[in-house]
Amino acid sequence: MKKQIQIKGMHCAGCVQSVEKALNSAEGVKSASVQLTTESALIESENDHFPMEKVREAVEKAGYEVEESPSESVTFDVGGMSCTGCSSAVEKSLSRQKGVISANVNLAAEKAFVDFEPGEITTEELAEAIRSAGYEVRGEKKSP
Repeated sequence: MKKQIQIKGMHCAGCVQSVEKALNSAEGVKSASVQLTTESALIESENDHFPMEKVREAVEKAGYEVEESPSESVTFDVGGMSCTGCSSAVEKSLSRQKGVISANVNLAAEKAFVDFEPGEITTEELAEAIRSAGYEVRGEKKSP
């Protein structure tokens, strides 16, 4: 699972290196890429559970702050997928939408997990992206 977070307090390339090193050594993080210009980090977790607490601890230990994002999460029940090509098509369709932070599709569970910016895109527009890829939306559940 990939997620983008905002980081406050970085001012130079040295800051970026410190945060990136801390994140890449945090438990549960597969990889992290930090950008100074956007003051953000794109983090890939080792599994379907994003280790937000470990990420926050690593950033704070490096001397910076994680800025809370107004993003929301939604899980869609997706019908009609029969292979990895299907789940990849759904994931690509969702990822291309403006306002989508991350999209991960689990073929076996028939679910699409989407983090998005609510001011940029609605859950109905996300559902339409799934339908336009040729698949059925059987339900959705917003995460708290």
